[in-house]
Amino acid sequence: MCVCIGNTLKAMMEYSLREYRDSDYAVVREVYSTGFREHSGAIFVMVLRRLRVQAVLFAVFLALLELSGSLLTAMLGVSGGLLAIRVSVQCLLEQGVRLGLSEDLQNIRASYMDPSRVARFWVAEVQGILVGTVAILPCVEERGAWELKRITVLKRSRGRGIGKALCQTAMEFAANHGVERVVLFTSMAQSDAHRLYDSLGFKKETEFVWPSLPARLVNFLVYKYAYKVGVRTEQMLISN
Repeated sequence: MCVCIGNTLKAMMEYSLREYRDSDYAVVREVYSTGFREHSGAIFVMVLRRLRVQAVLFAVFLALLELSGSLLTAMLGVSGGLLAIRVSVQCLLEQGVRLGLSEDLQNIRASYMDPSRVARFWVAEVQGILVGTVAILPCVEERGAWELKRITVLKRSRGRGIGKALCQTAMEFAANHGVERVVLFTSMAQSDAHRLYDSLGFKKETEFVWPSLPARLVNFLVYKYAYKVGVRTEQMLISN
């Protein structure tokens, strides 16, 4: 037990949380971009596991084999289909990166750090190096709700509880400012994040295909989670 407690304390001491500073601007944008792009492989695999996609690729293989009589031609045709899927996934992620960088991350101070607004941006550091972010602000898609955004922890720093600590900090801020409902949007590929949101008390409400051509081509789903701030928030903070 002593070893477990010692490891927990060590992990806690390895990182620190603080509010955003203007000097963080370039690094925050880079952390966001890196975190978003890293899901490329997972999304590609998820798309390939769909029976409909497998059926289409198999049909392409059989059709080319029948028309050409060449196994090589049929295999090249399937390879072309795989490449098209891969390119669609890459285009999808690049769209997401550009969208985030051109919206709230274009001017982080104006979006989050105005003292007159119920909004804030936090970062996590490990040995002085910025490795994670989280933010909260009024939700554009749902009037009266606040949105948890830019939840990112670099892969090398995961497993230390940083993501959970960042989210709890944002939820405590929301509770202290009278926020009653918090929502967040996450992709189908972020299974680790889904488990984190479940552990924090968020509930999945809806899912939809991200409204872009590459997203429709690969049926890229976005999940909406919601949380009612109140007693459960206080209990969550106390228990942790």
